Amino acid sequence: MIGTRYTPEMINDYVKRGFWHPTRLISDLCQESARRYPDKEAVVDAQSRLTWREVSHRIDMIARGLADLGFRRDDVIATQLNNSVDYFLLFFACEKAGIILATTQPTFRHAEMEPILRQTRAKGIIINRSFRNFDYFAMVQELQPKLPDLKHVIVLGDDIPAGAVSFTEITNCGLEHKYPPRYFRQVRFNPLEVTQIFNTSGTTGIPKCIERPVAPRILSGTILTKRLGVTSDDVIAACWNLAAGGTLFLAQLCTPLSGAKLVNVAHFTPQETCKIVEREKVTILAIVPAEIARLLDYPDLDKYDLSSLKMIFTATQLLTPELGARAEARLNCKITMIYGAGDISAISSTAVNDPPDVRLKTVGRVMDGNEVRVIDGNGKTVPVGEEGELCVRGPNLVSGYYGNPEMTREAWKDGWFHVGDAARLDKEGHIILLGRKRDVIKRGGQNIFPAEIEGMLMQHPQVSNVTIVRMPDPVMGEKQCAYVIPKPGQSLSFDEMSGFLRSQKIAPYKIPERLEIVTDFPMVAAGNKVDRNRLEADIAAKLKREQQSKS
Repeated sequence: MIGTRYTPEMINDYVKRGFWHPTRLISDLCQESARRYPDKEAVVDAQSRLTWREVSHRIDMIARGLADLGFRRDDVIATQLNNSVDYFLLFFACEKAGIILATTQPTFRHAEMEPILRQTRAKGIIINRSFRNFDYFAMVQELQPKLPDLKHVIVLGDDIPAGAVSFTEITNCGLEHKYPPRYFRQVRFNPLEVTQIFNTSGTTGIPKCIERPVAPRILSGTILTKRLGVTSDDVIAACWNLAAGGTLFLAQLCTPLSGAKLVNVAHFTPQETCKIVEREKVTILAIVPAEIARLLDYPDLDKYDLSSLKMIFTATQLLTPELGARAEARLNCKITMIYGAGDISAISSTAVNDPPDVRLKTVGRVMDGNEVRVIDGNGKTVPVGEEGELCVRGPNLVSGYYGNPEMTREAWKDGWFHVGDAARLDKEGHIILLGRKRDVIKRGGQNIFPAEIEGMLMQHPQVSNVTIVRMPDPVMGEKQCAYVIPKPGQSLSFDEMSGFLRSQKIAPYKIPERLEIVTDFPMVAAGNKVDRNRLEADIAAKLKREQQSKS
């Protein structure tokens, strides 16, 4: 199916202007790398290492195996996998076989998976039997009676339970004569058709299913490859899911576009990541801000040779300039980032050659072809430098919500997507984020942007990480609570926190009225950013208990 909101006029315009390629698919990029770098290592994980020639061959085998299992053009197959070689190959194999791939996060459970599988009408799902002490097969068995379309449960690895199909067996059967090249030419996608479905992390309820055609992703991947300067000499380590945030572009696009090598990190820990960087000579480390903070506080960090690193690539949540500067100094590499949203894809990015103030204090320039504007509460564009809500449109963006044209029309009703982020533009056109509009704390009629206070507290020598959330107040309506993770062996008192902030000479109303010390933050279902809703519920419950104990 052609993307929901795409019109012939839009398609012709973006093709004519050179943003969208009318025939090129992402699987074609892998074949091109196989021709250019046949014997060069392409992708590795803890169990497997494949060259680009082997990648191309393995993609064909997986595509044939899925076709032989009964998957036909425009059928949907879901995945719930951690980073691995097989997961990487699936993106290209499904595209080649004309199968729509619906990716879900390994951290999702019954409440997230059931509506996703029902809405996409997935004909099958590919999972690990278990991972990190969770039985994925048992969960799918519990859900399957409620999902009449779900016919095939395909399991990776050697532990194949009764009622499941072995991924290894169905993809190692040859079948070249049954499914020759002409078969794949017949089922081949158009680059403007939906080939992937991405699911949001569900911070505000049930995850939404997002359409992802090929052409916008190739455009964003090409832009990012150039801005980051990725070449065939690079080794990219992906620490967050291959289908989420900026990793999608780095792993699925920059890797085959450049011929670089992708190293799959199944689950982030500081120790394992340090081992991988040292062993594989990683040059680009894809890691979310919460993981950057954990890595920098790892006591044994200096025991590893991390000198190969030239870049940290990050996304998913706002990186404070203080944490970014600390990472650059400690790891002797540059911070780069991509900015976007699950509902719309890539909006902007920084470049490796940008000056530090741009890389650490902005989210860069819009992706080529995109347009942004900042509007006030009445929908009028504000002057450069003034704050407002960010809106975007352009050829890098997705085509809408899968199976929900009404939601698509509502989200894009004026041709622009209202991102929901508070931002301003500088004179050079860089986007400066202030935070999510819904996260703004309104204290007695005065707006407080949590990111501003978080950035200040990140400069405190005893603070490892901080999240500022609202807490209810009967007089002011809302006040601030600071949840702080101290550095190892350190502590922080309320007086130390408030005194430090006063020394920064900020307005008194911006100083949090409460401090909560924690060892970690709750994360959203996708596991890639802090769940502010849970922290707000936590402090609200504590305040209620305290009030009840007084009465």
